Amino acid sequence: MRETLHKFLNRSKTEVYFLHCDMWKWTEGNYKIINCGVQEPNMINIAAGLASQGKKVVVYGVAGFVLYKAYEQFKFNVKGWAERYGSIVFVNAGANGCYSALGRGHLLDDDAQLMAALQIPLYDPIDRSTFVRNVKEGLQQTGVRYVRLGWDNEVWKK
Repeated sequence: MRETLHKFLNRSKTEVYFLHCDMWKWTEGNYKIINCGVQEPNMINIAAGLASQGKKVVVYGVAGFVLYKAYEQFKFNVKGWAERYGSIVFVNAGANGCYSALGRGHLLDDDAQLMAALQIPLYDPIDRSTFVRNVKEGLQQTGVRYVRLGWDNEVWKK
């Protein structure tokens, strides 16, 4: 998934900001990368600020951390404010439990309910082409979207 996302963003014809809170370094690309360390609420505030200025933003993270730690920022800064001006596509990692060996913070069993409560459209791609289409369409429209992933790269290799 990371490879697919990186390739897509690198080929994008529009300026895209990519925010993540990962402990590993993304390969530099033709897009703007902001590593927020382990500050998920701050990452969502940065995404909201960029979107409020009409920017296109992709936020990548392990959903258990991002949604639980930053729910208030989603509720107050993304919904009803930033979503009116720019595009935010949140790409979840770990929806199928592939990170379960790493502990409870890497799991998420109620993301669909959280997205429904916030009225954020949820996409659940079944393959690489659907994933790319979901992200691309999300960046072409104003608003916020949630792309739910959990597959590792082995499943996506076709």
